[in-house]
Amino acid sequence: MSFLKIASHLNRKGDHFIKQKGIKDFHKKASDLLSESDLLDKFHLSPILESIFKPTNKQHFKNLEFSDLPVTISQGEFCFIDIYFWRRRPTVVHNHHFTGAFMCLSGNNVDLEFKFKKTKKLGKYHDLGDLTLKHTRNLLPGDIAEIGLMDKFIHQNHHQADLTVNLCFRTPQDPKKSLSNYLYSGLRYEKNVDLLARVGRLHKILDLGLFDPDKIKISNDDAINFLIQTHETRSQNPRLLNLRKELLKRVKNEFGVSVTSMLKEHEVMMEKIENDYE
Repeated sequence: MSFLKIASHLNRKGDHFIKQKGIKDFHKKASDLLSESDLLDKFHLSPILESIFKPTNKQHFKNLEFSDLPVTISQGEFCFIDIYFWRRRPTVVHNHHFTGAFMCLSGNNVDLEFKFKKTKKLGKYHDLGDLTLKHTRNLLPGDIAEIGLMDKFIHQNHHQADLTVNLCFRTPQDPKKSLSNYLYSGLRYEKNVDLLARVGRLHKILDLGLFDPDKIKISNDDAINFLIQTHETRSQNPRLLNLRKELLKRVKNEFGVSVTSMLKEHEVMMEKIENDYE
């Protein structure tokens, strides 16, 4: 049986399991199904890449918004199977609002799993807290890792080969929830669609010279997200730079938090981690 046919067979078994028992233990079932399969032995790039251009092929990520190249190879009613291609780089620290399991097909993943304990609420979409490492796994071809139920799985994957290929057997993202990213310095920020759109409009208003601080209400969430997005900006727009100064002062006065310092602390830690893996 070919790699793609095996994936389709597993997808049907996954659908049957979820239909009968729901998604609560699907991460365990997905891991078991992957372990019992001979996907790794049948793995070849050519048929996978050729499948993308077939008229009947349906892609989960239509705009390539995840990994360096996401390819859906099987899609069922309740779950699907993707192949993710990664260049040598770390992901951000992030949570999930889906469940399943992934298998390393080629390359090397250093997977760091964390827990986050909130200590202060900064708004609807931002928190301060303690990000602590639970454990580290080195995943080589054939190794499998479960993706725990919904947002209980917080991790960062360091792709250590020039090209790493992972298979992900998973449920869809919960459309009612947004992913969150975490800084090593303890800031959680949720990538809420409405919030990102608001801050995007704020950028445009500044670009067009329409900004009037007396008429535009900027929430704490708007302020923190704007500061994250414009961190180390090269813009020379005086309106943007002046607003950054005002919002930095406001967040510092209200919460005792320097967003710039937290971002820089995170970057230093990221650089240290990457150097340690050389």
